[in-house]
Amino acid sequence: MPRNSSGVYSKPAGTTPSVGQVIDPVPWNALTTDLGNEITNSLPRDGSAPMTAPLKNADGTQALPSVTFSSDITTGMYRKAAGVIALVSGGSEILNLSGSGIDVNGVISGRIDYVEKSGNYTALAADAGSTLRFTAAATLSLTAAATLAAGWSVSVFSYGGDVSVAPNGTETINGIATPLVVKQGRTVTLYSDGVGFFVSVPGAWETIGENSASAAAAVTVTNLSAFKRLRITGYMQPATAAQLLLRTSVNNGSSFDQNNGDYTWYAVYGNGTAAASVNGTSTAVGVGAGGTTNNADLTGGIQFEITMENFNKGRSTKGLITFGNIAGSNNFAVGTIQFLRNGIIARNAFQLITAGAVNAFWEVLVEGVRG
Repeated sequence: MPRNSSGVYSKPAGTTPSVGQVIDPVPWNALTTDLGNEITNSLPRDGSAPMTAPLKNADGTQALPSVTFSSDITTGMYRKAAGVIALVSGGSEILNLSGSGIDVNGVISGRIDYVEKSGNYTALAADAGSTLRFTAAATLSLTAAATLAAGWSVSVFSYGGDVSVAPNGTETINGIATPLVVKQGRTVTLYSDGVGFFVSVPGAWETIGENSASAAAAVTVTNLSAFKRLRITGYMQPATAAQLLLRTSVNNGSSFDQNNGDYTWYAVYGNGTAAASVNGTSTAVGVGAGGTTNNADLTGGIQFEITMENFNKGRSTKGLITFGNIAGSNNFAVGTIQFLRNGIIARNAFQLITAGAVNAFWEVLVEGVRG
């Protein structure tokens, strides 16, 4: 007869002889036939035949998984909980699978399509090879590069707002210590070399940072020694009438230009119905036509775009400014300023300041081209 539901075999009736009893061939033939059938129904160790029904394993434990190997009984698979299976290696759990997804402990080789994030997140070793798709503005904090190890990478997709990628401690991204801003709708891929991070950016221009402030007299951007070309675009509205100035640094912001004659500049602008062309030298470059106001109707302020060439080179830095500003009620000015930072020392920081240290509202986007 076959095994019961627990796998226990019972031999046919009449096949237990006593001493001196004549063996009846009928029940004994039935026994040998039954044993042959059960042997045939057993799973051959050489794998010559497959299972014809599900293979039921013991639950096992993390230390001793139920599906394992003869030479390594602490590596394999076990039932962690109802509806949860886990893979272990050397008694340590590597991942588990359940109806809610996959939880991983360790580095994944390969790629997961994407994981959605709706808020701030810290990138972990387990994120390697994945795309983090942010559905809202957020900050992505990076674990130390040494912890993530060389070869770790992750893609960041800003879907629902800008994502600020912040390096750990004093570490850098592309040699820059300030956070990398991934603008909404863009994707970048971060790579770790075990010491710092690098990022591939589509196109030559990459976002260095976006600076916003509601009551500040200056915007300072440092760690720019990797960039030969800068583009600075934005808007400034002072609390009271003030002029906007630009100056640069050769010591990463420890000090800024302050000598008369550091800059030579030429300006052409139109103010109302008048036009003017002026030039001169100064300790900083004026951005705009004189001062700009903060009108009661909030129409004051200055909009500008500044480009600088040879910024990190051992030759004179050249710049071009286009602007539009309001110097009073219905007193509009638009124009262009070309300037030269005299001297052949490479620059690595710049500062936008208001004359007289007047607090202002700022929106400043900084982009760069390496070289």
